[in-house]
Amino acid sequence: MRTPIFPILITSILLLAGDLYSQEAAKGKPVETEGEVHSDLKSLDKEYYEYYFKTLPNTDIIEKEKLEYNLIRSLKFELRKVEPEKMNPEELKKVNSRSVRYERVFEDSIWMRGIRKQMGHLRFKDYMYVIVYDKYYCFISYEMNPSRYIQTPFQVQLIFKRDNNYNSTLPQP
Repeated sequence: MRTPIFPILITSILLLAGDLYSQEAAKGKPVETEGEVHSDLKSLDKEYYEYYFKTLPNTDIIEKEKLEYNLIRSLKFELRKVEPEKMNPEELKKVNSRSVRYERVFEDSIWMRGIRKQMGHLRFKDYMYVIVYDKYYCFISYEMNPSRYIQTPFQVQLIFKRDNNYNSTLPQP
């Protein structure tokens, strides 16, 4: 019986070619370590990942700007309503983030509990702020987070700092 040389020759060539091809493919193949796949080569997915995190905006700055915008806009609106003759456009331009002070207040504060007793009409919400400009104190409450959304306030209460609390003159009848 004759030995089939041709099929043996073809099989050995295919096996050798397969081994060489698998060694070359393993050089560029990602390395798997502890369930994670990493590539030794410079890949576009890694470049995309790094670029994404380099270009993320700083959300703290954006949120602070939105909060200041909401607070200052509400304060200006109240100042125009209460003192329209004094609050002309030039005076309102002076009301900016450098000329005001503001702070978030909470309903469990001893001072806010006292205000609630004195001013029963105030409705406390999750987002409440006190903003101060010159002699004006303003309590502003929002239904949603004002550092995330530009919105109108839920409630605003403006009070004035007086020169003398005990001596007040009544207007002439």
